Amino acid sequence: MKGSVLALLIAVVSTGAAANNYQHESSVAYGNTDINGVDIDGWQLKHQYFFNAVDTSGKTPRAEAAFINKNASVFGTLSRLSSNEADQNSWSVGGEYMDQSHNFYGKLEWTHFSGTDQQDLDGTLGYFISPDWLVGAIFEHDRPEQAGSSTNYGVMTKKLWDLGTGDMMNLEASILDYRQASVTRYGVGADYYFGKNFSAGVGYEWISDKVFSESEDSLSLRANWFALPNLSLSASVVFDSLETDDDVYQIGASYRF
Repeated sequence: MKGSVLALLIAVVSTGAAANNYQHESSVAYGNTDINGVDIDGWQLKHQYFFNAVDTSGKTPRAEAAFINKNASVFGTLSRLSSNEADQNSWSVGGEYMDQSHNFYGKLEWTHFSGTDQQDLDGTLGYFISPDWLVGAIFEHDRPEQAGSSTNYGVMTKKLWDLGTGDMMNLEASILDYRQASVTRYGVGADYYFGKNFSAGVGYEWISDKVFSESEDSLSLRANWFALPNLSLSASVVFDSLETDDDVYQIGASYRF
């Protein structure tokens, strides 16, 4: 019986391992941090459905296949934050729109925090300057529990560089203006793809009333590895996170089919 169960698990994980496309991606992530001396554990489950199969047969890194191929999708997420004092659940739904027939891009995600009136709405409206370069306008609309709502606006860009050696590099940057607080959040990041299956990256974010005079900043290191063509593992650490004012450690896995 145990042998049959093990064989079934191996068969499930290996299904599509040699395939060059996928239409579903399920992922799970666990994180840990400290907020005001309270230890916080976080879990997140996400499923994403692509309207057309994502082709991974080319030289593009597997993690960037949907971006390069412009595959539209919808997704849903369940999240849970737990501590010795309280638990908080939230869920979100959203969609990402892009298509090979044109260069327009759109993304929208709505989040609701269970047991409260708090809701968030995040969006991006963009344009592909080239097949591997996206620029866009972003917004974050927040409606906290028993408080007035606010909307922040900004810009973003994402560029995937082919280095001509079989390796690629992903570069990202964003600027978000917090109008009510009279400060701006800046972010830059880079991921180096060693072939199709492994990447290592770094990110830096800071909040400031001027570009080069940060009042808060955060450094992150991250890595992603496709152990199989349809199974990836990830890990990251964020030092002095802007959200928690402490380090955040995270591990995750995703499965494609």
